[in-house]
Amino acid sequence: MALSTDVLIFSKRFAGGVRVVAQMLEESGRRPVLVSSEPEDVNRSACAAHVVVDWDRDGLDDLVKAVDAAGVVPTAVVNFVEPLLSWQLRVARHYGLPGDEPGREILLSKARVREEMRRLGLSDVRFTAGPAGALDPAAVTVFPVIVKPAEDSGSSRLVRRADDAGRLAAALREISDAAGEDLRVIVEQYVPGTEFSVDGPVVDGRFHALFTVEKTQHDEDRHHDAGLRISPPPSDHVRRGALDLAERVSTLCGKSGITTGWLHVEGRAALDGRAELIEINPRPGGGLHRAATLRTCGVDPIHASVLMALGTDDAAALADSTRNDELLALLPFEADRVGVLVEATPVDDLKRIPGVVDGYQFENFRVTSMDQENFFTEALITADDVDGLAEVARRVQAAFTFTFE
Repeated sequence: MALSTDVLIFSKRFAGGVRVVAQMLEESGRRPVLVSSEPEDVNRSACAAHVVVDWDRDGLDDLVKAVDAAGVVPTAVVNFVEPLLSWQLRVARHYGLPGDEPGREILLSKARVREEMRRLGLSDVRFTAGPAGALDPAAVTVFPVIVKPAEDSGSSRLVRRADDAGRLAAALREISDAAGEDLRVIVEQYVPGTEFSVDGPVVDGRFHALFTVEKTQHDEDRHHDAGLRISPPPSDHVRRGALDLAERVSTLCGKSGITTGWLHVEGRAALDGRAELIEINPRPGGGLHRAATLRTCGVDPIHASVLMALGTDDAAALADSTRNDELLALLPFEADRVGVLVEATPVDDLKRIPGVVDGYQFENFRVTSMDQENFFTEALITADDVDGLAEVARRVQAAFTFTFE
């Protein structure tokens, strides 16, 4: 009997990088199997098989039965969707696959990460967590605070800032109305400073910071990324803060038994260089982070993550990877209303602008809620200095037009 080459690819709301991952697996002689809750999933044609599971209602037994019925024998599971991390762990443990280490459970919830950081003396941010409909605003005594889902908060979904108990109560009602009173949220002390992100692999329990971005124009009102995201960070306090936070995250991984994987870490740095964690995402950064990391570090974070999921990663090569000194910026464009993208300046036109080296655009992009980030186009730009990046960005913004209807 031939050995199985089946690899499960998890997807929710059509996210999960299915087509990219499926192509990588096929090129390596593996058989990609899509697992999603959509019977008519748009990505099913990219995979050799499709298993349908209701992520919200089914249990592990249901998934196993569906996998068996499809004649699939899993040898690995690839998952880039944060809300499905608990599924990933359960499936990996059931089948004895790579990526089942107990320490990874900490990453299931932003509250659990906060608890572990506090236990290890790595953070003193005050927080509380629980169902949105049951949290008592009067129990929170330090303001301002950030309120967000503790487990399903991708794309800055349902993030709110509250400066007093009244606004906190209103934020909890808004989140309950949008996602249900049982949605678990975290209410955490607001961290002032400049926001940044750090991407890199965990190798043998140590986090290796490869690609760091300073969010120079972060949207503080909606808590969305906005404007130029520059790498390497131009501000000294962000560079120092990112190094400090990366070291603490490395300590967290080592002490908690998180041995492998790719992390997208977000934090804030104060002017004195002190940094604090915002959150840890157990996946590569989205959008053009992949292209930028490949360009500057020679590492494809998606490919590296797939190899780690297969248990065949070249750990030494990842641990030794370094970043070159090219100055880059990621410039995202976000939808301005609910609707479908009907017209936009093509990325190929943007690439003709000097300084634009890469980009993407989602055709027929549909926006169903303004309560999350809705980036549909992004440009990767380069220049000799920060002023040069700003000038290229102005030219791109002047040339780019779009319409949602």
